[in-house]
Amino acid sequence: MVFGDVLTDTIKELRSKVLGRSRIVSIAGLSSPAARALVTFELGTLIGRPLIVVTDTNNDADAWFCDLEFFRKLSGQQHSVFAIPSFETDPYSGVSPHAETQERRALALWRLARAQPGFVVLPARSLVTRTALPKETLEFGAHVIRDRDIAPDVLIDRLVSSGYVREDPVNGVGQFSLRGGIVDIWSGGADRPVRLEFFGDTVDSIREFDPESQLSTRHLDEAFITPMREFSASPDDLREWVKITQKRFTEERFARNLSDRTDFAEQGETFSGWEFQLALSKPFNGSVFDYFPDEAIFIIDEPTGVESSLGHFYEQINKHFSDAIESGDVGPEPDELFLNEKELSTRFDRAARIELRTLGRTAAATDDDFALGETKPLFLFPTAEKAIEFEIQSRSTRKFSGNILDFTSSLKKLDDGNSANFIVTRTDGMAERLNEILGEYDVSPSVSNIFVGDLSGGFEVPSVRLTIFSESDIFGESTTDAPSSLSRPARRKSNLGAFISDFRDLKPGDFVVHVDHGIGRFEGLQVITTGGMSREFMLLVYADNAKLFVPVERLDLVSRYSSGEATSPSLDRLGGLGWQKTKAKAKRAMRDMADELLRLYAERKLVRGHAFPPDAPWQREFEDAFPYDLTVDQATAIDDVKEDMETPSPMDRLIIGDVGYGKTEVAMRAAFKAVMDGRQVAVLAPTTVLAYQHFETFSKRFAAFPAKIDL
Repeated sequence: MVFGDVLTDTIKELRSKVLGRSRIVSIAGLSSPAARALVTFELGTLIGRPLIVVTDTNNDADAWFCDLEFFRKLSGQQHSVFAIPSFETDPYSGVSPHAETQERRALALWRLARAQPGFVVLPARSLVTRTALPKETLEFGAHVIRDRDIAPDVLIDRLVSSGYVREDPVNGVGQFSLRGGIVDIWSGGADRPVRLEFFGDTVDSIREFDPESQLSTRHLDEAFITPMREFSASPDDLREWVKITQKRFTEERFARNLSDRTDFAEQGETFSGWEFQLALSKPFNGSVFDYFPDEAIFIIDEPTGVESSLGHFYEQINKHFSDAIESGDVGPEPDELFLNEKELSTRFDRAARIELRTLGRTAAATDDDFALGETKPLFLFPTAEKAIEFEIQSRSTRKFSGNILDFTSSLKKLDDGNSANFIVTRTDGMAERLNEILGEYDVSPSVSNIFVGDLSGGFEVPSVRLTIFSESDIFGESTTDAPSSLSRPARRKSNLGAFISDFRDLKPGDFVVHVDHGIGRFEGLQVITTGGMSREFMLLVYADNAKLFVPVERLDLVSRYSSGEATSPSLDRLGGLGWQKTKAKAKRAMRDMADELLRLYAERKLVRGHAFPPDAPWQREFEDAFPYDLTVDQATAIDDVKEDMETPSPMDRLIIGDVGYGKTEVAMRAAFKAVMDGRQVAVLAPTTVLAYQHFETFSKRFAAFPAKIDL
């Protein structure tokens, strides 16, 4: 059990109900999402059968996944928790699903096809979405073993069909590169890429490597290359789609929209929205039901909400299909993309399920009787169906909003020797700080009663006297922004990748600057063959339509033109003196500025500033409360700022970064260091709105420490 034997008797009683004669068990009273996850986890651990949690939305599924993962890690159990997000894209809009959603779905299905799950969390729309069968999913991606044969060209074809993109060098998930007998691949779900070396068709070595330094970090015996999308699509598959679609949609009204897509597909290239269109030529014969064993038990989180959401979805998807066909667009029918109501009902009729109804079946039956919605009922979870009813009362804990005195007083009242009280913080630093605070208020729970993890919220189970407080219950709605439970860990930025991406963004007509020739106009890339060899060049056009071809190997000589002026610049003349005069003038201005700066900094060196002491223990606790991994640039900036502050020279440092890149965290750490040395910090902002936003951010971040924040 996660929290000792507190819930043992209750869960054992529930287990006997679930494994009894009735196929349906209804649990009432669990009003807290985290309490539902705890009961579900304990039940799944005890009965040893997969539990499939069906929610209303992706956000609900994310919260369930987060809580189940917390209890799994806390218990030390090996039960896997999978999440299958739904596509939130309208299949008839001509837009492809978000790449991250595709990757997460593909990874989950690929793992489910290989191993029985402990827990699966998915929204109702994922449940009805058709997909590939497990035996087909097993063929996606690749399993590479050292000293085994797999032809490099066969591997590359499978990578492309599975959604991988060729990129040299590899600097992100879903990319691969090929150099002679070496293939670099960054698989979905992997922290680092792998490098495969071939001797002929034999995998001679497999090494994990650092994408920044390109140096190997360890040798591997095997590597799993997971698919980046759940449907495999080769160039031949896309050409086949063209043939079948042209036969199916022969009317003139479809010609325009069809040609927009066939132009790409005939070349073996994908187009926007192809993931849904593929069902026309490669039927989606499976659903997620096919990935679950027969003994799996479905847990329906608020059946009324799930059924209402599905009913609305079916109505909307049929309407969107009709609108698309009437407007001359092409696409598969809804039944080709989703299970229909009858198929879904048949699936549920065969499976055991647990219904989580906060107010119980009686209240749900009353709601059904008086339902006035326009959505046609699906009758997936009828309250009239025979079920065993069970009750576990829970409620959310009180919100203290940073009032430590009230919190500690409540904790003292609960600590009577017969109750179990626990606290969950998001970081180790906050756990240490909270332990200190409790000691200051003469509350001394053992350190084992404070856990570190990500829990959606605190709750109480009065019948067993169990209370769990979350960090947000104590200090406010969110002392820090919680990281997404399903998001991938942050990748380190590749300097080369950023350098190259700047040129990918160039369009014909954009202005650029060549180091030796000045301002020109970029007109695209051209391949020129000389002496039997072909090379790629950037074409730059200068004044009087003079052309300059720059080899792509010398991209370092060219940069994008930028200026604060709205008017277009004048083109320089190739071989003229204008650019040379401009550079000479700039050099003179730079020398003058350098002289001025030298005098200024010489004067500053003579002035003594305040040298702050090294970091105090609270500084480490404050920084540990930051729930994200620092980027390389962030960490460097923080170290540089602290070094400046600890020297007696007056500090003068500018930190530059785009919106959302973490400048505020750098500033808050510097501010905390200053405040801990008894200094006051002023944060200046250009607008009232931004000042208020910073006030809110600083207030929440400093909530656990004795610092006063005012606006």
